[in-house]
Amino acid sequence: MEPTSPATPPEFEPSGGSVTFVGSGPGDLGLLTLSGSRAMRFADLIIVDPGADVEQVRALAPAHAEIKPSGSDDEVADILGAVARGRKVVRLHAGDYFTDADAGGVLPEVLAAAGIRANVVPGVTRWSAALSFGGVTATAAFAALDATREVPGIDAWPSAETLVVRTRGALSHEVATQAALRYGLTGTCLSMVGVGTTAQVSEVVSWADVDVADAGECYFIVGPGIEDSRRQRLAWFEGKPLFDWRIIAPRTKDDLGPLVEDLSHYGATTELVATMSIEPPRTEQAMEKAVRGLVDGRYLWVVFTSPHAVTAIADRLAEYGLDSRALSGISLAAVGRGTVEALARLGLVADLTPVVENTTGALATEFPAYDNLIDPLDRVLVPSADVAVEPLLVGLGRLGWDVEEVTAYRTVRAAPPPPEVRDDIKTGMYDAVVFTSATAVRNMIGIAGKPHAATVVAAIGPATAAACEMHGLRVDVVADAPTFESLAESLARFADRRRADQVAAGLPVTKPSQRKRRKRRKPVDPSV
Repeated sequence: MEPTSPATPPEFEPSGGSVTFVGSGPGDLGLLTLSGSRAMRFADLIIVDPGADVEQVRALAPAHAEIKPSGSDDEVADILGAVARGRKVVRLHAGDYFTDADAGGVLPEVLAAAGIRANVVPGVTRWSAALSFGGVTATAAFAALDATREVPGIDAWPSAETLVVRTRGALSHEVATQAALRYGLTGTCLSMVGVGTTAQVSEVVSWADVDVADAGECYFIVGPGIEDSRRQRLAWFEGKPLFDWRIIAPRTKDDLGPLVEDLSHYGATTELVATMSIEPPRTEQAMEKAVRGLVDGRYLWVVFTSPHAVTAIADRLAEYGLDSRALSGISLAAVGRGTVEALARLGLVADLTPVVENTTGALATEFPAYDNLIDPLDRVLVPSADVAVEPLLVGLGRLGWDVEEVTAYRTVRAAPPPPEVRDDIKTGMYDAVVFTSATAVRNMIGIAGKPHAATVVAAIGPATAAACEMHGLRVDVVADAPTFESLAESLARFADRRRADQVAAGLPVTKPSQRKRRKRRKPVDPSV
């Protein structure tokens, strides 16, 4: 008996390629499941929704992955062709494919193709996201209505006790008109815009007072769970201490990614401003000699004091057609979490990192002494910036090591930020500024000017706070410990106290940037 053939023959020969449709969640790529994140890590091609944060996607993807927007007429053909060539394809969607009416027709077309290997990773549905971000507990009878394309007549609306209606601002009045037929003009709903973002706004209004015509995607929730007395106890999202705060963080050499993540945990949106630029050394001879020494086995240890030093050595090795394997057999020391992570991206693991304190001076106290009976070489290479690392060099010298320092890169003050950023800094449009070093204070004021007096100033430690005060800034927050985590937590506690003081005084709860601005006086014509 002949095997049954598919109704539609394969358009390509089966291969090692595959396609995974990955759902995430509205407003936040961080809502990816573990399965979705794993699919991203092994992808060769990632197709994303229009307007997606490509940099955020790139951070979750392998270095070689190609990232392109969806929406082309040939999207299905592109996916099938990539799979046929053995590539692993991920189609990323900000939501869930099977519960979003506007997820597109790509999924069924690809799944219908014979012979293709496909997988679907569920995402967080927009309906459950609206309930969760709104702090609303659904009843046992729960239903959803999608009115983003057209508003069905009231007879077609679900009759569940809890109902979530998704629509767009332009259709909101039509939704309110239909809802009033069932619930009455005085019936209430929870109106939500910007769901899952730090710009989220939710309020209980009557259907007669619905006014979100200028909004994009919006939600209306009906049910007993929308009562303010219940939601106030469950308002975990909009109740975050730094919710919707706009924070600026001047960046020097350090990676501030962990700080941005910590501040985001408390509801803030953080903008980084580069105050320092990394440039190659003025002359190349010293670096060329150092790299030749690495290849020829001249050094027993290499001490990396920053991620930029790791990058400088890796780039120079690449110029000679080499990679991180050229460092095999050499012991590596690293100062700072960012430096350790930079080595890890090259497939390298540091043999020594400071335990007590992550500084060059602390590394010198924990470095092993040279032993001429055990150690075959006594030379240590220290690639660093064009600034001295004296505590490290002196400490290693006392331990008997022959230390060779080489300038791997130079640090120079960055160019000023765009005019609109400088203007927002000076006029108090940022709610807070977080300084992670005294250098960041000096450099930011040098290229962008002083923050407005209404802006909350947070410093990572006493030395940074002293630099702020030296430049005439009022310091509101000093971190309990010199870590990003402590800095974010200290700022969040300050915001909590500030909010409590406003409530106790009977004042409306506002952000620092929402102060009353004085009107500019009109110029007086001297001829009048």
